[in-house]
Amino acid sequence: MRIDAYISEYARKTPQSVALEDSKNSVSYGCLEKDISNIALYLKDFKRSRFTILAESDIQYVKLLLAVYRSENIAIPLPIEFPRFSLERILDSAHVNNIITTDTQYSRFGKSFFERFGTVVVTYNDMSVNILRKEIKDETNNPELRLVLYTSGTTGTPKGVMLSDRNLIANGESIIGVLGITSEDKGALVISPHHAFGNSILNSHLMAGGSVRIGTMNFMNSVFNLIGSGVSIFYGVPSTYRMLLKYPDRFRQVFTGVRTAASAGGGMDRSIVKEIRELAPWLEILPMYGQTEATARLAYVPAEDVDKFIDTIGKAIPGVTLDVFDFECRSVEPNIEGELVARGENILIGYLDDEIATKSKVVNGWLHTGDLAQKLPNGYIRLLGRKDDIIKIGDHRVNPREIERYIEENNTVSRVFVVPVSHELMGTAISLMVMPAEGTEIEALYAFCRKNFPGYLCPREILFIDYIPLSENGKISNRSIIEEYQHVKSSM
Repeated sequence: MRIDAYISEYARKTPQSVALEDSKNSVSYGCLEKDISNIALYLKDFKRSRFTILAESDIQYVKLLLAVYRSENIAIPLPIEFPRFSLERILDSAHVNNIITTDTQYSRFGKSFFERFGTVVVTYNDMSVNILRKEIKDETNNPELRLVLYTSGTTGTPKGVMLSDRNLIANGESIIGVLGITSEDKGALVISPHHAFGNSILNSHLMAGGSVRIGTMNFMNSVFNLIGSGVSIFYGVPSTYRMLLKYPDRFRQVFTGVRTAASAGGGMDRSIVKEIRELAPWLEILPMYGQTEATARLAYVPAEDVDKFIDTIGKAIPGVTLDVFDFECRSVEPNIEGELVARGENILIGYLDDEIATKSKVVNGWLHTGDLAQKLPNGYIRLLGRKDDIIKIGDHRVNPREIERYIEENNTVSRVFVVPVSHELMGTAISLMVMPAEGTEIEALYAFCRKNFPGYLCPREILFIDYIPLSENGKISNRSIIEEYQHVKSSM
């Protein structure tokens, strides 16, 4: 079964029910079914072909995505917020001949951008379609492949995560179960639908026959208006909540009708939970953890355990098995560090056109997440950092995330980021970038490090920064930290 089949079912059962809405428009299941079927007619001559989708994060994007599904082709969404060179890097690796776009994006990128494609399909707000070029090529694709989502990872190398219909449905069913989503629920989508988290929000609500209110985080007033429009489940990454909490009175007001505040895309700080509790004590807070390779989500912290276990990822979602393996792929006992692994029907088919990367990522049916973790005695799992983040200083292997956590918990700071820098004797040393809080003093931080860390972990320098170093896909990684450090140094 495909996601678009659920649209057909609800178009038959409840055609007037709202499926999608934004600040200006709403679309019923009946109209959504009609529109995606109309667009799919223009793609029917293609047989399991790769179609890049270039569309703004709105209702029209969802229609294009579902139309590619309906035509039984393969969707490859381009993250619209990425700079042009990043999109071109994805296209170079995706080996795609066909693109479906909106007239807005066609005008934005210009004719030259589209010359690489044999097929160019342009759609308009009135749902009319114009085929500028049409070149049908025979393609050999995995017979189960339906969607390719790109993740830059910590190295910046684009990897196309291949997902099947079964992957999408399995993860949607799990999320519906964890969040208790029904046809009465309206979910808020203010993060990119082109990425795994946003895509899973769409899938789970449409599968349940509910609705999704689509917006962005560009203007805070419009975000608060969106939340106050009858949204019952709000979704965000930790930085989303940090921004909203800067307006406590408005937060308290608009979240009155919201029952669940869900998060993913990074760990939710205890300070965020505390602020939400103070402003909206009725809210169910539900942190989740996942990866693009798992069709979005793998674990969650049950609402009743959030206050006690917010520093963990909790337990596996239904249909998923989690474990922690040592370097010989053996399960370890609680409190022993290893790599988090997962298995279930939501695990990717593989990486697009990259068998070597696939074989290293999925071993004997287990997805190797690349996250260092330990099991707790109660079965919950605590993340300790990324395998790729490990820094080697002399003959010492150092987990920068543990250092950051220890400094943050014992000093007056907002955030701390460890930066690996070159060292003439040890090969590598560390510097610190610090987001200060009121009262943060550099000399006090140096003194703390000298007292509590061995010499090789004492920072060579401490720099103050004003904001969190995020990558282009909105995450913190070693790469984004190093890039921010280089930017700060060059501007000094």
